[in-house]
Amino acid sequence: MDHAVVMKVKLPDADTDDAGITMLREIVIPLAKSLSGFKSGKWMHDGTDGMGVIVFDSADNAAAGMEAMKPPTGGPQLVSSAVYEVVAEA
Repeated sequence: MDHAVVMKVKLPDADTDDAGITMLREIVIPLAKSLSGFKSGKWMHDGTDGMGVIVFDSADNAAAGMEAMKPPTGGPQLVSSAVYEVVAEA
């Protein structure tokens, strides 16, 4: 059964500009895609807060992915992260 990591972060002002988007595309997404059991991911922001929903093939891989995806020191501030079982998809 698929499981998703849902992460919410507080963005530094610079993270919604081109440099932040570049970091997301060049570092965060390739890291996520390299993790065991990665299936898909969506990243979004509202200018202040960012959120990622990363789907894995199992609860164990999602838990490991959640640890690996924690923002680095000096990056966005982690507000919350949790693993959820995916029960439906459209």
